Amino acid sequence: MSLRGKKIFIDPGHGGTASEGKNRCGTYAVGTSGKKSGNEKSSALAIAEVVVEYLEEAGANVKMSRTTDDPVCLDERAKMANKWGADIFVSFHHNSSTNTSANGLSAHYYKSEDKALAEAILPRIVDYTGLDTWGSTGIRKDNFQVLRDTDMPATLLELGFMSNPDDDAFIADYDNKIDMAGGIYRGIRDYFE
Repeated sequence: MSLRGKKIFIDPGHGGTASEGKNRCGTYAVGTSGKKSGNEKSSALAIAEVVVEYLEEAGANVKMSRTTDDPVCLDERAKMANKWGADIFVSFHHNSSTNTSANGLSAHYYKSEDKALAEAILPRIVDYTGLDTWGSTGIRKDNFQVLRDTDMPATLLELGFMSNPDDDAFIADYDNKIDMAGGIYRGIRDYFE
């Protein structure tokens, strides 16, 4: 099945500053950062932009929760996707841990209909990047608001740990961001086939 006409909502996580986010949303997480890779919000947006390019070239209709470094509240992200009537919702993030040995990729789901989307995308990111999964499969059930509040199948991708030196160095290389984007795009195609 083609991606032509599919409505795909892309959500680059975070954005803006902590104070901007708090003023707009009440509570707000500004995201993590890596020693080499910089801010999560910037990396998530860079990867998302490449995915959007691939999706649009394949004929999909794509909307993004943000295209600039501005805060967007969690409930607004879900509402935008719901109002638009998106077929799927994909959120982009990087992980962090006080345990610097924690590493790898994960795809998170909440609703039962989310799991197939997570399972379609994550193995392709592994194929394209060679990175490990976080845990045996990297598929994790979590009560994240953007997954809970969306009406369509949704997944939140954690694209490596910025707190892990190896993952951080990988994320810092723009060519590797393109590989992540290629895997995400291929996984979205798989989901619709």
